[in-house]
Amino acid sequence: MTATADFRQMAQYIGLAMCSLIMRTAFGVFGIIWGIVREIVNGVFRVAIGVIVAILSTIVFFGFILWLFTL
Repeated sequence: MTATADFRQMAQYIGLAMCSLIMRTAFGVFGIIWGIVREIVNGVFRVAIGVIVAILSTIVFFGFILWLFTL
């Protein structure tokens, strides 16, 4: 009786340890993938803001040149 109970308890501990390992691995992989996606999205926003600033700077520069011609 006690040998069966000990075997069942040991199997339960092993199952819990395996489940914990699988969950930690899954969350670790998810964290890595989430970090990569976050960096890609931040890079896209950074490039978009840079392009908008470059376009606005070009417009302002040529507007300033045209304003100088009116003096």
